[in-house]
Amino acid sequence: MVESRASGTISSVNRALSLLELLAENNGLTVTQIADRLGTGKATAFRLTKTLVERGWAEKDDELRYRLGPGLLSLAPALQVGQEIRGRLRPIMDELHDETQETVHLTVLRGRYVTYIEQLVSPKPVHSVSTLGGRSPAHCVSPGLAQLAVLPDDAVDWMLAAPLRRYTERSLTNPDDVRKQLERVRSVGYAVNRGAFRAEVGGVGAAVLDERGKPVAALSVCMPIYRMQTSNLDAVGEQLVAASVDARRVLKLSQLP
Repeated sequence: MVESRASGTISSVNRALSLLELLAENNGLTVTQIADRLGTGKATAFRLTKTLVERGWAEKDDELRYRLGPGLLSLAPALQVGQEIRGRLRPIMDELHDETQETVHLTVLRGRYVTYIEQLVSPKPVHSVSTLGGRSPAHCVSPGLAQLAVLPDDAVDWMLAAPLRRYTERSLTNPDDVRKQLERVRSVGYAVNRGAFRAEVGGVGAAVLDERGKPVAALSVCMPIYRMQTSNLDAVGEQLVAASVDARRVLKLSQLP
């Protein structure tokens, strides 16, 4: 390990953490892509990925692409809480999955990102898939916007204080534009994303609230952009709002003695 005298940090640890963040933002990367984005040699990128795979924090698929691994699910208390609620909400997710025939996600908001804790993949030949334990920027995806919309103003101000990264041409990078989007979400009860994080993928999401009106999770329906153009998104949104109400009731009942 090499210590950076200028910052007092350990470069190899920084690279490993940067790699985890990189994998969280992408659905599969090769060693060459990882080396290019981290600014390292392929040998270094390979050693980093090999180490994470051995710890279960990353996994490699048949196409030699790396993604976040299941080992990360045991690290954060937030995800442990997520593991508790996903079993309770699975019947509601199953119903949404049957009704929409699209991929259904359950996410929790942590910091400026949403973390995927459960998914039911669409049976259609072309579908979108996320990695359990993976993250997406909250301001770019429907479950993130749905949860941001029910936060108090000071929490939203904190979320929008950091620079908003542009992932696609549809990404909102102006905080005022995000606030306008959140106003629309509040008015209808659900959020719509049309390719703001991944250009070819969008979705509709609604927040699941606790008894104090704070978001504990979000349910979302995710689909390719070309299917969004012919889908009744208002109907999907209404289904999600109803499902989120049911989810709130289920979680409240599960807390009774």
